[in-house]
Order: sequence, then C-alpha cells, then structure tokens
Amino acid sequence: MNGLILSGGESKRAGTDKGLKTLNGKTWVEIMREKLLCLGLDVKVSINLSQLEAYKNVIAKENLIIDHISIPGPLRGILTAHIHFPKNNWLVLACDQIDMKSETIKKLIDGFNKSRDFDFYVYKNEKRYQPFCGIYTAIGLEKLLKTYRIKHGENYSMQHVFDTFNTFSLATGESDTSFNNYNK
Repeated sequence: MNGLILSGGESKRAGTDKGLKTLNGKTWVEIMREKLLCLGLDVKVSINLSQLEAYKNVIAKENLIIDHISIPGPLRGILTAHIHFPKNNWLVLACDQIDMKSETIKKLIDGFNKSRDFDFYVYKNEKRYQPFCGIYTAIGLEKLLKTYRIKHGENYSMQHVFDTFNTFSLATGESDTSFNNYNK
C-alpha cells in the first residue's frame, strides 16, 4: 500500500491553495505526508499542473503526481495515481485533513487487513461516506477506470462510486475530529 495526498483541488471556497497553508512552520501537505510516512508508506502528492512550481519547493518532484485525466473532482487525482502505479493500493488523505488522527488511519488499515474482499474502504457517518481517509484498492480502481472509459460522462461523485462498487465502511465516531473540514 502507498499513501496519496490529494492537493490538486481548486480551493475555490478556501480562496487559497490549502496544501500550502502553514501550521507551526510546516505546510498542510507536509503535515499530511508525515502522517502517512510514519506508517511506513511511500507517499505521493497529487497536484494539478498549475501547482507544480510551488509544490517543487515543498515536496521532491519525484513524489508529485500531476493530474492528467478529465474526470472532475478528487477521482481525477486518485485515477491518475492508479494509471501511474496500477498495482498499488492507495491510502488516500486530503491535504486539509490536518486533524486526522493516526488511530483513525490505523483502524481503517486493520479493516483492510482483516478482509481484502472489497474495492474501497472508507468511513461513513449517519449520512455520507467520508472518502478521505480511504483505501482504494488496485482492483477497485481498475474497475472504476474501465467504467469511466466505457461510460464517460456518468456520475462520478464519491458517494455514487461507493454506492456502486463493493465498499467496506466503518462508522465515524461522534467525537472523532479527524474529518473536520477546513474550507475557509
């Protein structure tokens, strides 16, 4: 399994590149990358082409994956990573999940290790799946990529993907702040 930090969004609501915001002298993308490096994962960062120059100053270029497919939203980065490394399973976090706890990540990894029968492994609250922290298997991503190529233009919202494919979900804890959203 490898780690993937999604940082290629447009940050329209935040008004600035969230991955490059800083906390205690580190960018958010560095903070998130360290969370996965501590687990012994090789970690890549998904960005769009317009971010390359800025991110090369923070993350080594060989650890950057530039989005290059036309699916909108976070699947662009996830499927681009899959195309580059088709045999890898990916533990995916968003660059703005700075409150993500290592226990939350480890609990999901434990679910994956207990049963490898699913395409995707994510958390779910009472209403919605939480796509990040999520494990996206190589098999599941290949199925999704084939579906995308056949039915280009279909609904590729994360919720639709998890409803359509074989998804393992864990309930989010009410007091778990790991899924706090920082769009401001």
